[in-house]
Amino acid sequence: QLGPSQTRRLLYVAEEDTGPAGRGRRLTVDFAAWLGHPRFPPERFFREGLIVLDANVLLDLYRITPDARSQVLEAFGGIADRLWVPHQAAVEFSRNRKQVVIDRTSAFKQTRQVLRAAAANAVSALESAVDKLLYQRERNGTTRAWDVAGAGLDRESLLARLEGVMNPALAELEALAAEHDLHPEDMQDADPLLLQIDDLLSGRIGAPYPAAELRALVEEAHSFRFPNEIPPCFRDLGSKETPLCSAGDFLLWRQLIDRSAQMEGEYRLVLLITKEIKGDWWVLDAKKRPRGPRPELVQELRDATGADLLLLSLKEFMAGAKDHLSFAVSDQTLHELREASDDPEALLPAAFRGPSSEPDLLSLSPHEFERLIRYLLIRLGYDIDTDALPLVADFILLDRREGKTRTVIAELKRLRGAVGRDVVFQLQGALDATGAQSALLITTGSFTAAAREAAQNEPIVLIDGVGLVQLLARVGIRATIRFDADEEPPGT
Repeated sequence: QLGPSQTRRLLYVAEEDTGPAGRGRRLTVDFAAWLGHPRFPPERFFREGLIVLDANVLLDLYRITPDARSQVLEAFGGIADRLWVPHQAAVEFSRNRKQVVIDRTSAFKQTRQVLRAAAANAVSALESAVDKLLYQRERNGTTRAWDVAGAGLDRESLLARLEGVMNPALAELEALAAEHDLHPEDMQDADPLLLQIDDLLSGRIGAPYPAAELRALVEEAHSFRFPNEIPPCFRDLGSKETPLCSAGDFLLWRQLIDRSAQMEGEYRLVLLITKEIKGDWWVLDAKKRPRGPRPELVQELRDATGADLLLLSLKEFMAGAKDHLSFAVSDQTLHELREASDDPEALLPAAFRGPSSEPDLLSLSPHEFERLIRYLLIRLGYDIDTDALPLVADFILLDRREGKTRTVIAELKRLRGAVGRDVVFQLQGALDATGAQSALLITTGSFTAAAREAAQNEPIVLIDGVGLVQLLARVGIRATIRFDADEEPPGT
C-alpha cells in the first residue's frame, strides 16, 4: 500500500509522461545512446559531418614526419569547408606548440645519452656479477689462483670489448632524427608549419567565452560535473595546474555543443578527432581499447542540439578518409600516426618538461604519478600489455628485452611511509593468479625489513624512493622526494 507522498509522486510522473513534454517518450528513442547502435554509418560523418579538431591532433602535426604530415594536411584541406576548431583547442595548441618540438628534440637527446652510456652501464653490471663470484671464492676458502684481469674481466678489458657496440643503434637514432624538419630554433615567431595551419583554419576557429560565462562554466565543472563524474574531463581533476586548465576538456565540449546548435539541416553530424583516449571520453572495453564515445556525451549532444557524435583518433580518421573520401594515405602514415598516438613523451607530466625541473614526486597527483611511472616503464623497455585486464596490479607489462616475451606485473605505492609485507604477499598472489614471471613493487617510500625478507626468494623486485629517483635519472628525468625534517627518507 502506497503512502500519501508515494501516491503524489506517481501522479506527478503519470501527468508528466502523458503531458506535452512527456508524450511519446520511448526508451529506444530518448535513451538510444545507451543501446550502442549509432543512427548513422561512419561514412555519413566523413562525407557530410562537421569535422572538429582537438588541440592534440594539431600538435601531432609537429610530432610526425613531413611525408605523413603532408598527407594529413591534404586530407584536411580537402574538407576545409567542414573543418572547425573550438576556441579552447586553439588556445591549448598555441600554448603547447613550441614545447612539442622541444620535447621531441629532448627525447632524442635523452635516448642518445642512454645509448652512449649503455656500454659503461653494462660493464658495471658485469663487474657486479664478477664481485659475487669473488665473494663466493672467499666463502669457499679456495687456494687456487684466479685473476680477474687475466680472465679479461677487469673494467678496462670489458670496456675495450664493448667499445663501439652501440654504434649501429646511434646511427639509427641519427637517421630517425634526420627525418624531422622542425627544430626548436624554427619555432621562433611563425614557423612554416604554423603558417600552413593558420591558412587552413582561417575563419574556422570558435569564439571565446566572455569572462563571466567562462567563470560560471569552470565553477560548474568543479562543483557539479567533476564530483558526479559526468564526462568529459572529470579525470583531469587535480592533474592540471589550475581549475581553468582542469576544466579545459569541458570547455571544449561546451563550445562543440554551441557550434552544433548552429548547424542547419535535418541531420546534424559531428566528427570529433582527438588523441584523448581516456575513460571520461570513451567507452573502453575489457582490454582498455576505445569502443566509441561515452553514451552520456552522445545523449547530451543529441538532447541539446539534435546532433549525432562520432569520436575518432587521427589515425582512424585518416584510415576513414582513405576509404570514404578517396584520399591518398599510405600504410606508413597510418603506422606513424599510431606511433604518435602512443608517444610516451605525451605521458610525461608538465612539471618535468622544464629545462631545470626537478619536481617532488610526492607533490604529483595520483594521475600524474601513474603517467610518470608508465612513461618510465616504457623508456626502460617494457611494453604495456593492452590485451590484459590489470585487475590485480596497476600495470601488466611485456618484457621482450632478452629475445623472449615475459609477463611482468607492476604495483605502485605513492606514499611517505614504509610498505609492509602484506603488500608483498598480495603481489605473490597476483603472480599466481596471472601466471606472470615476475613483479615490480614501486614506491616513493621505503620497505620494512619484513617486506624485504618476504620478497627475497620471490621474483619480486622492490624499488623504493631512492631507487625510483635513480631509475628516472637513467632515462634523463630529474626528480626528488622531499620529506619534512622529522621524517625518515626512503631507503634508510
